[in-house]
Amino acid sequence: MKIYVDKISEDGIELTDEIKPEVLLVDSEGISFIKPINIKANVLKSGSEMFADISLEAPVEYTCGKCLSKFEGIFKKKFNMTQEVKSAEIVDLDDEIRQEIVLDYPMKIVCKAECKGLCPNCGQNLNTGECDCEHNGPIENRPLH
Repeated sequence: MKIYVDKISEDGIELTDEIKPEVLLVDSEGISFIKPINIKANVLKSGSEMFADISLEAPVEYTCGKCLSKFEGIFKKKFNMTQEVKSAEIVDLDDEIRQEIVLDYPMKIVCKAECKGLCPNCGQNLNTGECDCEHNGPIENRPLH
């Protein structure tokens, strides 16, 4: 998203944009953006400083870290930024947007809090059914040998 400093009026401006995730390099293990990221920015300028309130929203596909099932969700993020600017400058916010997205990634992606994961022996998704292994069930519920 580019902001032309000279186009910011006294009342500020509201900008909208769509950025393809591949431009920002934000897909990560377990998280894939399905469609472009919608961006809204309310921008004000005072003297040599620019203030921006930015909101991001995009549909994403997650991969559960326990059972490897895929599920969809909406990624939403709001943040503010302040930057010193000069007249006739063009401010590119792509790097700041990418950093804010990456900082907001969940530490652990699970499809649901009670996800049972996969059987470590046969790979059966224990959320969808039991397996025929001798010690079936989630690994944390198995007796220690």
